[in-house]
Amino acid sequence: MSTVSDSLLSVIGQPQSRVDGPLKVSGRAQYTSDIDLPDMLYAVPVCATIASGRVTSLEFAAAQAMPGVRVILHRGNIGRFYRISGNSMETGFVDEARPPFDDDVIRYYGQYVAAVVAETFEAASNAAAAVKVGYDRTAHDVSDELEAKGEPHVQSERGDAASAFEAGEVTLDETYVTPVETHNPIELHATVAQWDGEGYTFYETTQAVSNHQGTLMQMLGLPKEKVRVISRYLGSGFGGKLWMWPHSLLAAAASRHTGQPVKLVVSRKMMFQNVGHRPTTQQRMRLSADRSGKLTSLRHDYLNHTAIADDYEESCGEITPFLYSVPNLRVTSGLVRRNVGSPTAMRGPGAVPGLYALESAMNELARKLDIDPVEFRLRNEPKVDESTGLPFSSRHFVECLTTGAEKFGWAQRTAEVGSMTRDGLTLGWGVGACGWPGLRFSAEASVDLRA
Repeated sequence: MSTVSDSLLSVIGQPQSRVDGPLKVSGRAQYTSDIDLPDMLYAVPVCATIASGRVTSLEFAAAQAMPGVRVILHRGNIGRFYRISGNSMETGFVDEARPPFDDDVIRYYGQYVAAVVAETFEAASNAAAAVKVGYDRTAHDVSDELEAKGEPHVQSERGDAASAFEAGEVTLDETYVTPVETHNPIELHATVAQWDGEGYTFYETTQAVSNHQGTLMQMLGLPKEKVRVISRYLGSGFGGKLWMWPHSLLAAAASRHTGQPVKLVVSRKMMFQNVGHRPTTQQRMRLSADRSGKLTSLRHDYLNHTAIADDYEESCGEITPFLYSVPNLRVTSGLVRRNVGSPTAMRGPGAVPGLYALESAMNELARKLDIDPVEFRLRNEPKVDESTGLPFSSRHFVECLTTGAEKFGWAQRTAEVGSMTRDGLTLGWGVGACGWPGLRFSAEASVDLRA
């Protein structure tokens, strides 16, 4: 027993070498698109070339006759998929709820309308290019100018922010816009699906194996024990590989049709269309303060675009209610539908563009007040989370500001625009705060102790 205890103590709580590091840098790590199974086939999707309308015809006889082509999947033969119920982090979550080929309606450019399955990737690619799609086009809207429709959703509110702003001694009313950003990690999204007649094994590019399994089992209509998901290595995800995308279901259907394993790798072009993005945001910030630099009101009203059929909220206001002490606050959100694929999580979803707007506004108001922007933040440090009234479990914002300012030499900064130069260059020193919610989820782990 002492030997086992000693060996455990040598592992638990001790720094360990990252075992996959040498494999990754030497090229020996096997990613999803590297999987090579016996008798494997290859699937290549056919993507819509319009952003709005309806599929009226599919001509694939020529493609079907090409060498190596096994099957061309379309709405008429793909089989049934189910929509997930609840769309929760506990039972399964997706950003694009519509299963592939669920109807003939085109809602965004690049939407999958068919998929070719062939003996080689080249054969599948050539046949996919030969499929002719007829469309009934309708007007599309991909504008990045966002206008609210209907009443906004109030996310957080205290006091009377509108009245306090009108009575404010110093006010700021500005709108900040952030553009679309797309995930493009080195590793492309990919799926290898293997149907054995009763259940599936999936090799996936996923950041969330359990969610991927929970989503697939619901949409395929199978019990949990019949869906196995394996993700050995990930060539970065940035949030875009958190949730299952429709190509996984295409690979599943292809394997079910052929009885052979099928690999589907999303192309680099499809990465911009079919697997999410951070949406455009438009954020109006209205702040007021008294002459001493104490905030009296804060209004954060934001919009983000979403897909025609999916509700994705960027949550730009999730940090705003508790970052600063302010008696009057109102945070609202709204969605604007566009003919685009569904947005998704990206590296600090919501908080990142939200804090860009809030912190830009704080800096501009500090300038109006003629108060140093670090000092302005220190004067508005809350004693508790004013959105809930609860104490912070931990908060080191003042320490961050003061230590950072000291280490950075902030006292030597001059505030006038363009006043700091070095080697013929203009220097700009700025300050910005950030925060992130601390989330907890249920988890399980099994450990085998061996001599």
